[in-house]
Amino acid sequence: MEIVLSSLEKGGDHSLAHDLNFQAERYEAKHQLTFKNPKPGLLAALKDSGPTFGDENGVKSKRGDESAKKKKRPDKGIDMEKLADNLQRLGEDDLLQVVSMVHENKTADTYTKNDVEQGEFHVDLYTLPDSLIRMLWEFSQGKLGA
Repeated sequence: MEIVLSSLEKGGDHSLAHDLNFQAERYEAKHQLTFKNPKPGLLAALKDSGPTFGDENGVKSKRGDESAKKKKRPDKGIDMEKLADNLQRLGEDDLLQVVSMVHENKTADTYTKNDVEQGEFHVDLYTLPDSLIRMLWEFSQGKLGA
């Protein structure tokens, strides 16, 4: 059986394959859904329905492990400090594209925080997957010609 879930605020539909089992009185099947760039109304509704995974639209990382992660990151020709500097120097349109790239390619370990009221988007670069770091590096280098 296919179940279609429709999210709030034009968030799109999600289909689940569900196998009914009538041999037991109670049947439970857990499904995990990932909402890319969830809208505030959806976040509020999910919080009202029960516990949610993470904080806002990302996962809080353990700050004690941050320095260990920095040291363990393999050197792939990307200077993380320069990447952070390049991202801050990008124009508004380019930054919107960066935010979109982060939302589309982030993992469960990625920490992001979207502060709409302040007009700020926070991301911990050290929690991004290597492929996204490479993508952001190439994008920023191409835009800034650095």
